Amino acid sequence: MLALGFLLATPAEGRVRSEGQGPVALANTAVAASLDPTGVESYWTADRMKAARPLGLDELGDVIRPRPATPRSTSRAAALAAPRSVGKLFFTTPEGNAVCSAASVNTAAKNLIITAAHCAHSGMPKRCGFLGGQTCPGAYYTNFLFVPRYADGSAPDGKWVGTRAYTHSQWVSEEDLAFDQALIAVAPRAGRNLVNVVGGNAVAWNYPIREDRVGVWGWPAESPYDGEKVQKCAGSTTLYAGSDARIACPMNGGASGGPWFISMTNANVGYIWAVTSRRTTSGTPYLIADPFGNEIKTLFSSARTNTPARVAAPTPAPRVSTRAALIPLVATPNLVQRGQLVRLRARTSARTRTYLSVKYSAAGAWHRIGSKRTDSNGVVVYSVRPTRVGVQWFRVRTATRKSGAVGVRVVACPLPLDRSLAVVSATGCTQPVG
Repeated sequence: MLALGFLLATPAEGRVRSEGQGPVALANTAVAASLDPTGVESYWTADRMKAARPLGLDELGDVIRPRPATPRSTSRAAALAAPRSVGKLFFTTPEGNAVCSAASVNTAAKNLIITAAHCAHSGMPKRCGFLGGQTCPGAYYTNFLFVPRYADGSAPDGKWVGTRAYTHSQWVSEEDLAFDQALIAVAPRAGRNLVNVVGGNAVAWNYPIREDRVGVWGWPAESPYDGEKVQKCAGSTTLYAGSDARIACPMNGGASGGPWFISMTNANVGYIWAVTSRRTTSGTPYLIADPFGNEIKTLFSSARTNTPARVAAPTPAPRVSTRAALIPLVATPNLVQRGQLVRLRARTSARTRTYLSVKYSAAGAWHRIGSKRTDSNGVVVYSVRPTRVGVQWFRVRTATRKSGAVGVRVVACPLPLDRSLAVVSATGCTQPVG
């Protein structure tokens, strides 16, 4: 049984894009439903899992009828290792058992996964019955089972049963493809929550459509794939249409809901900025997704997560004085993500002992963090990885001289490809764990 209800949330603040579109005001709410977990794990026998059909949408958002599955591959190629936080999602629709892809996300409850809305809810009411004479209401699917790192029927990190689901009201009422995202809460196993076992990814919003080094994971299950092994595509994203991004990728049905990572913290978790929504059906194969806007926070608010903090706008770094008495010092780059490498390069007399110091506020005290001698050309280079978010100031000095203070802005979220002030200040994220 599904207990369905509308949860009112704060209206979204608009969708920010760098493709020339102005922000669009959206009255966004979330729709939640309780899921019956009784008998779900036992329902998903090995035969049912293998026979479940892949669910996918074409460019226009229409369901693609899957082609017959191919026999299991006998390739001797090394199997791709999936991140622990990414998995295959099994569920039951009115037309039978189906599969998509999903990933865990880090929240206070430590029990959520993110996937595509069309992998969780049937969407707007549709005509059905004899000659279409009645309206069938949209509804959540049932028997949700998330299997991290699924491979050839194995579940190395356990099987996690869905207990509650959340989608945008725009998907439920209109099947608006810009809102093709859903969250599903899963029950604990042996007293442990999902994120405590596999780690939890962050979500990132308001990033431009054009990004580099994006990684997409999924379990495609149509020919030439069989859905038994994870697949990955990596590369740059480009504008598809409207606010949609695309990435060249041959994955097909079953890959829906798979995470698009803009950055990885380690091999298992990173920052998800979109989930697979659709795919092209002719010409060059592309996967299509609408990168998260501010509206993604509505889903997390409805799921009672902690409210993520927005990244503050970068402030201009203090300029280095050009007076001859000061040692010249340059920071490259001066805008970084937390933990990213910064190189501090100074020049003074050859073979001279130098000292590097840092302070964390304009009026704060200096703290010495390193010491090196200059080379035969009088150059010294320090490499640091700042971990405190905000502006930090660095200074190099010798026994008789010192540099001016050079500021470095450290942000909590991955830096977008477009690092203009307006774009960077609009981005935001939660933080991964694991």
